[in-house]
Order: sequence, then structure tokens, then C-alpha cells
Amino acid sequence: MIWLLATTANAQNGLNIAQLFDGKVIPQERMVETRVKGKMLSKYQLTFFRSARFEAKDRGEINRVHDLIELDLKQHASFTYADNYSSKKSNSKETLMFQLPKTGQLNRFLCYKRKGDEITVVYMEGSLNSVYTLKDIIK
Repeated sequence: MIWLLATTANAQNGLNIAQLFDGKVIPQERMVETRVKGKMLSKYQLTFFRSARFEAKDRGEINRVHDLIELDLKQHASFTYADNYSSKKSNSKETLMFQLPKTGQLNRFLCYKRKGDEITVVYMEGSLNSVYTLKDIIK
């Protein structure tokens, strides 16, 4: 059990958005967090899924989380956007999905979805190799 917690806690290690999952941006009690690891994800070619969903209290919280996502995009997405990045934006809706550099043999993905004040951030790992395939999984 301790090994599982240590493994999942380090999954986002080195990413700016780890602050959100650690409860340093939005208090843990205001977030709905989901962690899935193992066989349940194999049909999606994933080995680890972690999400945090919450309702932002103000524009400052929206901006803070969005800025962390943008930092990870700029710092860790060192490849062609056309192949590994997807974005849609309007005044009340925004979706960002991008692939991060591999960790060992695992591909990593980060997704940000905002609809009004409701924000969901998802981190995933696995053998899935395309953000475009990911778009079919997360709608």
C-alpha cells in the first residue's frame, strides 16, 4: 500500500501542475480526485490515470491553474504541436491536451478542461502513443 502511494504521488513529479494534485493551489477538500491504476485501464493502453476536478471560486483560481498548465506546456512539450497538442478555446470553455516527454517506456499526457467555473485536470501514463487517440477516450 505504501509503495502504491509513493508510486502514484511521484507520477507528476517535475511538472508544475503537481502543485494542484498536492493541494497547494486548491485545498484537497474542494477537489474530487480520482486515481486508477492497473487492469481497468489496459483497454485504453494506459497504466495510470489521475484527475482532479473542482469548481473555481474566482477568476484568480482559474488563471492560476491555467498558468501551471501553460508552464508545463512550454517547459515539457518540446515537440511539434501539430503532432502532439490539441487546443480548443472560447470564453466559457477551454480544452488543452498535450503529450509530455516519456518517462522510461511510458508516454505521458496532460489534459485541462474548463467549462465555466468547473475545471478538470487529468494526468495519464501508458503505452498509448497519440494525443489524437486520447481525444477519443476523453470527450
